[in-house]
Amino acid sequence: MKRTVAAALLLVCMSATAEAATLRPIDQDGLNVRSGPGTEYDIVGGLGYDQEAVILGREGDWYRIMLSSGQEGWVAGWFSRVLLEDEVRYAIVDTDILNVRREPALDAPVISRIYQDQYVRLLEMIPEWWRIQLADGTEGWVFAQYVRQATAPPAPGTAPDPGTAPDPGTTPGPSVPVYTEAPAAPPGTVPDIAFAPPRAPTARPGTVAHVTAETGIYAGPNSEARRMDTVRPGDPLQLLDASGGWVRVASPQGRWGWVPGSQVAITDGELRIALGESGWSIERPAPRPAGTPAPTDGDAEVREGGATVYLIPAVSARVVAELEAGEPLTVLEHDSGWVKVRMESGQVGWTRASFLRAVVAEEEQAPDAAPASRGFKVAMSQSAPGVSRLELAAPGATFGQPVLQDGRLLIPFATGVAGERSVPVGNLGVASAAIGPEGLRIDLVGEPRVTVESHLEGSLLISLRPVLSGIRQETVADKGVVRFSLSGATRPEARAEDGQIIVEIPGAVLGTDAVPAGLHVVQHATGVRVVVPSNQPYALKASSDGYYLVTYPPGLAGKVIMLDPGHGGDDGGAVSRSVGVVEKAVNLQVALRLRALLAERGAIVYMTRATDQRVAPETFLNAVDGEPRDQLDLQYRTMLANALGVDLFLSLHHNSGETLSQGTEVYYTSATLNGGRSRELAHLLQQELVGALGTRNRGVFDDTFFVTRNTLAPSALVELAFINNPAEGPRTVDPAFQEAAARAIVWALEQFYAAR
Repeated sequence: MKRTVAAALLLVCMSATAEAATLRPIDQDGLNVRSGPGTEYDIVGGLGYDQEAVILGREGDWYRIMLSSGQEGWVAGWFSRVLLEDEVRYAIVDTDILNVRREPALDAPVISRIYQDQYVRLLEMIPEWWRIQLADGTEGWVFAQYVRQATAPPAPGTAPDPGTAPDPGTTPGPSVPVYTEAPAAPPGTVPDIAFAPPRAPTARPGTVAHVTAETGIYAGPNSEARRMDTVRPGDPLQLLDASGGWVRVASPQGRWGWVPGSQVAITDGELRIALGESGWSIERPAPRPAGTPAPTDGDAEVREGGATVYLIPAVSARVVAELEAGEPLTVLEHDSGWVKVRMESGQVGWTRASFLRAVVAEEEQAPDAAPASRGFKVAMSQSAPGVSRLELAAPGATFGQPVLQDGRLLIPFATGVAGERSVPVGNLGVASAAIGPEGLRIDLVGEPRVTVESHLEGSLLISLRPVLSGIRQETVADKGVVRFSLSGATRPEARAEDGQIIVEIPGAVLGTDAVPAGLHVVQHATGVRVVVPSNQPYALKASSDGYYLVTYPPGLAGKVIMLDPGHGGDDGGAVSRSVGVVEKAVNLQVALRLRALLAERGAIVYMTRATDQRVAPETFLNAVDGEPRDQLDLQYRTMLANALGVDLFLSLHHNSGETLSQGTEVYYTSATLNGGRSRELAHLLQQELVGALGTRNRGVFDDTFFVTRNTLAPSALVELAFINNPAEGPRTVDPAFQEAAARAIVWALEQFYAAR
């Protein structure tokens, strides 16, 4: 209980001479007075909200008091206020910079700041907060964790003892540094791991991609990545790869990057391919019977992939409309591959003839057409989290029995396709799909449970669900480990609730009866739930055969933490010429101070860099001509963290923006293996940093930065302050500010790894 812990801190901090202080209840209901120091003792009286008692002593979390009637007894410290106004008591600041607030709350206004080793008058103590008085008479509240009781300060003119300040209430300027230089990182802090450099992507011959809507080409499969180029409807692209509903392409200018799959139409000969975030499909339209008019006059409809209608027959002309597949049109005339059309709305414009097909009445279809010549469509979507739905439709065709072997799903049927055509998918547990003369082959992630839901002539419906084939519980060093052997595409989610850690495995089916003692496992309609009794800090990790849950002993000792000072080398990050601050330098200074503090507490600390250089080696950055160096450098940082299997990843940055922009903000990504824990981490960091630095609270944000999105461990990205702000910028190079930021982060991490 947080309040109890804070009360214990208050009691420990009280000196022996503090026992003549007075005490009042915190709550309106007053306090029970008991015959002994514990709730098991009898209630012998009460102390009202407006009454005081003299403190006679203490034991554990309990005060021994004397009421005004002379009766003695014991009261709980976590519901008590200790008043010291009638006595001369002092406190000394035990951190670099400490905010003095108007009220005992982290969101209360900051009215002043005090600094390391500064003396102040101590007026009152409640759990978590102390009321103090400065030399100028200003009174306010400070967080109790960062001050301690002290004897009277040395007399003016005498040399202060270590840990004291010259006069009570004297405010040393914030320019007095805690350290002149950040402590250097010892050898081995930057892990010596070599990764194979990237290889140049190769275009897929015969595959053509056209842009259907204006979009950017991004350095990664995410709209938050750096925009490298812009493409417009009709622009031809080379298809290189696919992942998560994004496709990697080469632009007409030869630039590589990623575009949303929903904004390109892909063809491979007669095949029409769609790769979106919600699913993918491969279609071979039925060939047009002989005598069917070309879409140059009469009725027509838009092909798969849609069509763009322009004012005149030119892609540089104004766009009149964007049409979806299947929309009806009337073709009025044609001109060199372009057709003039009238839409249902009555608007008239021009589009590519290749985007349309003629509408043919059903009776005009050849009645004796072979099944293979009637076309087919394969489509996969997600019917529920973790559950994929595969649909095949081929009029008149007969589908053979699906076969799953070594992670490949084979579905025989006559396709009418000459030769094999392979399609990169990278989504819904499918690495790639291939269509050949004898049917469909899908390369899966693992071997999910394949169930035929419907098998009729001309159609086949299949569901794919991951299988939880084993659960093992063990102890590794001082950590508890629960291992989940999992085959198929799903990602577990963990949350803490009522002294338990609940692991949800979406879509999974339970494939084992062996459940370790003490665990509770439930199969339900939407997946498998595993309940682990524990109030310890935890995280999920990936393994070669699935995932595992780690429960840690409280504290930072033994935790493997990776610090990532943003930018470095030829990437300076944000720069403020007026203030004279380069982001890469202050990021590193804070990281080095933080590393030293964490190591003092027993953490195993790695850094992505400990000097002014790029994280990735030049051989990695320059392996492929045209690959964006910044993106590769970010990728290398997450590769280091994931290869080491770190317990926590923290990326340190400073912000820049409009001249008057200021404050602190923290980012995390929820759609990750440890998204829930990352959210907790981000909020703790923001709370402690804003409180320690006195900066504006700009908030905590769920975003998709590369390092937080691609790191498996709980992770966050911190923007400490604005280097180009006239007030904040100079503070970022002040060693006292850097040390205060580092200490605030340590306190946040200690709370993150505390028992619940």
